[in-house]
Amino acid sequence: MLGRDDETDLLESLLRHAAEGRGGGVILLGEPGIGKTTLLSHAEERAAGFLVLRAVGAAPESDLAYATLHQLLFPVLGSVDELPGPQAQALNILFGRAHGAPPDPFLVALSTLSLLSLLADTRPVLCVVDDAHWADQPTLKTLAFVARRLDNEPVALALAARADEGHGADLPDVRRVPLTGLGREAAKALLAERLGERRLTDSEQSHLLTATGGNPLALIELAGRPQPPEGTHEPLAMTDELQRSFLARVRARHAESLPLLQLIAAHGTGGVGTLEKAAATLPADTGPLHRAELDELLTYDGTRLAFRHPLIRSAIYHSATPDRRATIHRALAAAFDSLADQHRRAWHLGQAAVGPDEQAAEELERSAEQAALRGGPAAAMAALAKAAELTADGPRRGRRLWSAAHAAALGGFTEKAAELLDRAEREPHLDEEDRIPLAVMRAIVAEFAGSPEDAMDLIRPWIPRVLRLDRRRFTPTVAMYGDLGTRANRPDAWSELAGWLENIALAPDDPEDAVLLLLRRACHARSGRHVAPAMAEDGAAIESLTDPILMTLAGALARGLGEHELSRRLYRDAGRRARANGSLGALAWNLEYQAADEITRGRFGVAEAYAEEGYQFAMEVGQPSTACRNRGLLALCAAVQGRPDAAELAADVLAEASSRRLADARSYALRALGLIELGAGRYREAARHLEAVGGWDTYTPPDVVVGVVPDLVEALVRAGEHERAAAAAARYVGWARHAVSLEHAALAARCRALISTDGTADDHYAESLRLHAGFDAPLEHARTELLRGERLRRDRRRSEAQHHLRGAVETFRRIGALAWAGRALSELRATGGSVRAPGAGALSTLTAQELRIALAVSEGLTNREIAAQLFLSPRTVDYHLRKVFQKTDITSRAELMRLVLAERPA
Repeated sequence: MLGRDDETDLLESLLRHAAEGRGGGVILLGEPGIGKTTLLSHAEERAAGFLVLRAVGAAPESDLAYATLHQLLFPVLGSVDELPGPQAQALNILFGRAHGAPPDPFLVALSTLSLLSLLADTRPVLCVVDDAHWADQPTLKTLAFVARRLDNEPVALALAARADEGHGADLPDVRRVPLTGLGREAAKALLAERLGERRLTDSEQSHLLTATGGNPLALIELAGRPQPPEGTHEPLAMTDELQRSFLARVRARHAESLPLLQLIAAHGTGGVGTLEKAAATLPADTGPLHRAELDELLTYDGTRLAFRHPLIRSAIYHSATPDRRATIHRALAAAFDSLADQHRRAWHLGQAAVGPDEQAAEELERSAEQAALRGGPAAAMAALAKAAELTADGPRRGRRLWSAAHAAALGGFTEKAAELLDRAEREPHLDEEDRIPLAVMRAIVAEFAGSPEDAMDLIRPWIPRVLRLDRRRFTPTVAMYGDLGTRANRPDAWSELAGWLENIALAPDDPEDAVLLLLRRACHARSGRHVAPAMAEDGAAIESLTDPILMTLAGALARGLGEHELSRRLYRDAGRRARANGSLGALAWNLEYQAADEITRGRFGVAEAYAEEGYQFAMEVGQPSTACRNRGLLALCAAVQGRPDAAELAADVLAEASSRRLADARSYALRALGLIELGAGRYREAARHLEAVGGWDTYTPPDVVVGVVPDLVEALVRAGEHERAAAAAARYVGWARHAVSLEHAALAARCRALISTDGTADDHYAESLRLHAGFDAPLEHARTELLRGERLRRDRRRSEAQHHLRGAVETFRRIGALAWAGRALSELRATGGSVRAPGAGALSTLTAQELRIALAVSEGLTNREIAAQLFLSPRTVDYHLRKVFQKTDITSRAELMRLVLAERPA
C-alpha cells in the first residue's frame, strides 16, 4: 500500500458509508500491475463484519452472458428463493436451477439488487469485481443498474478495470479512480522492501523507475532482471515483458504442468469434472491438482478453480499456439455433453473454429435460444454473431446477423444492433423476404435511437407487401408507420395507410386484425370520412393483446379516435406488462404515452413522474431518442407549473431534438417555450416559438401542429396580429370538423371566440365551456374560463367575470399550474373579487419518485410489489415512503390512500 493513502482512504470511506446504510461504488482504473488487485484485497481486509462477494472477469468468458455475475452470487444462491416469485424465478432460470421463459435483463438486474438488499438485512455487503473490463456485458449492465440504486442500501461495489482492453467497464454512477504509477519515494521504498539486502544503484533505480513509470508489479518483477545498458532510452514493452516474466516463473517451477494450466485457463469457471474429461482426451495430467502442487497459482473453493492473479491466467492462455488453443477448446466442447451445457459446448466449438465451420455455426445458432434463456438477449447476440462469423453462405450469414441484431436491440445494445445490420445488408444474394425484417429492425433502432423520418423511409416500401403476405407478423410495423408519421410531422403517412388497408379483409375477433381495423378507422377519421363507432368485440379483441409495444400503439390509435378510456386501459396494461416482464425498453417508450395523456388530463405531477421514470429507463437501455421525448414532456410540465428551470430545460431539449430530427420532442420544447412567454405577456415571442413547430400548410394536419394552434391563436390575438390569428383559427376550425374528440371542438370554439369581432364571442366561449365539460382536460377548461373572464371584465360585466375567473383560479391551483393561477388571480382582483391565494396540496411537495410510490400505495401495493414495479429495492421504497409520511404529516398507509383520493394528485 505504499503511496496509496488517498486510494485506501477512499475505499475505507466507501465501506464506512455502506455500513451506515449509504452504499455506493468505486472503480479503480489503470494499466496491468498498477495495484488495482492489491487495493481490492485491502478493501476486503478492511471489510470486517461485511459479507464479501468476489468475482474476476476473464477474457475467454467475456462473451458468456452473466458468467461474472454467477461467480459473484454463487456463494449466496441459497438465498434466492427468499425473493418475490418472479425475481427468484428469473435468477433460478438464469443460473440453470429452473426452467422457464428467458428472463428480461432488467428483471435480472432488479433481482440482483433485491438479493443484495436482502443479504444486507443481516450485515453489510461488499461486492468485489476484479478485471471488470473482461466481465461480460450483461453483468456490467446489471452492476450499473445496481450502482444507481445504492443510496439507501448497506451495499458497496468495488471494481477494478483496465481502461483500454476488453469491453471496457462503463458504469456512469460509480466513482472512477484512475491509478497512476507510484511516486519516486514510494517506488524506492517498495524496491527496498522487496530486494532486502541487495540494493540497486541510484542509476539503476532511476532507469527502472523511468522504464516502468512507477508500475508496482513491473518494479517487483523486473527489479532482479538485467537492466538495459546505460544510455538506452527506449521504453520497455511492458505487456510483453510482464507476460514473459510470468511465464518464466511458471516454466521454472511448473514446466510439466503447463499443458494442464493452459487447459484450466481456457476452461474458465466451471466444474472440475468437465476439466478432467477434457484433460483425458488431450491428454493432460491432472495429478498436480490433487497433489496441491499448483496452489501458488490456483485457488479451489470445492467446486471451482481460479487463478490467483488474472495476469497469470492471461499469460498462460496466450502462451499456447493458436492450434493448441483450438485443440483445447475442442476437447472442452466434447466434455460438455449435457443439454444444460449446450451453450458452453457451442461457445467452445466457436472458439475452436478456424475459418468457416457450419457445424459449429449451427450449434451456436441452436444454443442461442438457450443462451437467451440463461442470459438474456446479450447471450443470444454473442452466440448468433459468432455463428454468422463462421458461416460461409451469404444469405444464411445475413439471417444470422439479423437474428443477432434483433437480440442486440432487445438488450438495448443499439449501436451493436446497427453494426450487425450494416454487416447483414452487405451480404450478397439476399432475397426480398430476407430484406424485410432487416428494414423493420433498422426502423426500430431508428425509432429508439435515431430519427423517425429515417424509420419511416426504411419500412415504407415494404408495407404493401407485408400486408399481403404476412400481416399478422408485421402488424406492429404497420401500426408503427402511422405513429411515426405523427412523430415525424408527416401526415401523408395516414393517407398512404388508408390506401394500403382499404381492400384487405380483416377479422374483428383476431387481436392483430383488430388493431389494423382500429388503424383503418383512424385513417378515415383523419381524411374527414365518417367513422363508425367501435363494436364491443373490437375492444375485446384489442384488450386481449399481450405485446406492450403493440398495446401502446393501439392505445395511441384509440386516443386519436376519442376513445380515451380504452386508450388509457391499453396504456396502463401495457406498462404493467412491461414492468412484470422487466422489459425496460418497452416501458420507457410506453411511459412517454402515459405522461402525454396525463398532461392532457392536467395531472402534471403524475405526468412528471412518468416522464422522469421513462427518461431514466430510456437512458439505461440505450434509447436516446425516447429519452429526449420524455425529457421534452418534463419541460412542458415545468412550463405549465411555472418552474424557474423550465426555459433552460426546454432549450436543452430543443437543441437535442433538432439535432436528432425529432419533430415530436421539438414540438414539446417549442410549446413549453411558447407557454412560458404567453404566461409572461411576451406574446410576439410566444408566437415565434409556436410557429416554429412547422407543418402549417398541410390539408391533413400533423398532430404536433394541432396541439399548438390554440396557443398560437391566443398569442397572435394578444400581439395584435389579427389577420394571422384569424388564418390560424380558420385552419384549426377546418381541421376540428373532422375530429372525433370533443377536445378539438371545444378548442375550435375557443379560437372562434378569440378572433370574434361581431359580438358572438360570448356564444363561442359558452359553447367551448359546454364541450369542455364533456371530457377530462382541466388545464384547457380553466384557460377557457380565464379567457372568458378576461373578456367579460373588459366588457365591464364584473359579476359574471368573477364567476369564471374564480373557477379558473381554483382549477389552476388544484392541478399545480401556479403561474396561470397567478395570472387568473390578478384578473380576479382587477374585478374587485378575491379568493384565497393559490396554494399547493400536500402531495405537491413530493418528488417524482416519492409521488410514484404514494400512488402505488394508493393502489394497495406492498413495498415489495412497489419495488418490483419501479425497479427499486424494498429498502429504497421504505426509505422514500418514510419521507412521504414526514412531508405529508401522516403516519399510516391508510391515511396516505385517503390523501391521494382526496387531492386527486396533479
